[in-house]
Amino acid sequence: MLKQSVAEGPTYHLRLFRTGICRVKGRYAYRTHGKDQDHAFTIYIGVIQGNGITALIDTGMESVDEMNRGAGFLLTELITQEPDEDTVSILVRAGIEPADVDYVVLTHCHYDHCSMLPIFTNATAVIPEHAWQLWHDDPESTVYLHDGFLDHLEARHAAGKLLTAPDGVVVPGLGVRWVGGHSPCSQFVYVNTDKGVVVDTGDTVQLHGNLEYDDTIGIWVDEAECRRALEIARTDPDIVLPGHDPTLLDRYPDGVVA
Repeated sequence: MLKQSVAEGPTYHLRLFRTGICRVKGRYAYRTHGKDQDHAFTIYIGVIQGNGITALIDTGMESVDEMNRGAGFLLTELITQEPDEDTVSILVRAGIEPADVDYVVLTHCHYDHCSMLPIFTNATAVIPEHAWQLWHDDPESTVYLHDGFLDHLEARHAAGKLLTAPDGVVVPGLGVRWVGGHSPCSQFVYVNTDKGVVVDTGDTVQLHGNLEYDDTIGIWVDEAECRRALEIARTDPDIVLPGHDPTLLDRYPDGVVA
C-alpha cells in the first residue's frame, strides 16, 4: 500500500501557507449538506523540506483577478489576497528561491493551484499519468486547463522536467495517489513526517466537513470517485489536510504541520 511505502522513507517538514481566501456557495462546497449557506475557503501552498529536497504542493495563482473572473460564479465573496500571500512572497517568507525547488506536486491543474508553475524552472512537475494520457487521447478533456498550460507541460516533458506519475512513491517519503473526482487530474499527495503520513487531498476533499458529514464536494466530474476519495481520506492518512479547509491554520499554528 502507498501509505506503508511512503512511511518507509525518510521524514520531511511540511508547512502550509495561505495564498487567498473566499466564500463558496453551499451547493459547490457540498453535494447535499449546507446548500443554503456559503462556506469559507482558504487556498494553500504546501512547502515540503528535508533530506536535501525542497518540494511544493501546488503553486498558487498567477492572477487573483483572473481567477475571480473564471470562478466568480462559485463565490459569494471573491478571492482576496494579502500583500505577502502571493507565491513569490510566500517563497521569500519560506527562505526559498524558485530555482531551488526540486519538485512541484500538483493536487490538480485548476488555475488557482498550478498557474505559477512556470517560475519553477528547475523543478520536476508531478501530475497523474491518467490525466496525461486522457488529455492526449481526448483533446476535449483539456477544456478546464487555462490557456497555454498544456503547452507548458509539453515543453517540460520534452526537457525531462515532467513526471507523469502512476500511483506510488515519487521520491522516498513522498508519494501520490490518483483519485479523480473533482477533475481528471486530481491526486492525493502523501508526505512522511515525524507525526506520521500526512495526506493533502486537494479539491476532491475540500473541507473537514466533507468527512464529518460524509458528503462529497459539489464540484465534480465523477461522484463515485469523490465517494471513494472520502473513504481513502477517512482511513489512510495519519493526518489529513482537506485542500481548502480554513481551520488548518488554527489546527497547525503558522501552518506548521510537522
